[in-house]
Amino acid sequence: MLSILHPLRRQSLPRQRANIDLASVRDTLLYIESDLRMSPAHTRLSAAIKTALAEIERLDESGDAANAGAAEPKFTGARFLPARPRT
Repeated sequence: MLSILHPLRRQSLPRQRANIDLASVRDTLLYIESDLRMSPAHTRLSAAIKTALAEIERLDESGDAANAGAAEPKFTGARFLPARPRT
């Protein structure tokens, strides 16, 4: 039987260092986890985020984050806009 599905071929792209600010990722995950912690229905999700936070901490301690091209963001402030109600 001839399959009409062929494996996807990945293009070979040059590897680039990721510019990920782990401090911002950590702060965002801490914010989300603190909200989830208050909801008994979301304890497993809260635990999963704690695992991600522990991995970020491990990267910071091992120095891998410094080698990953992470840079401190250069901004002076942020403004969050409320979500529009769905209609």
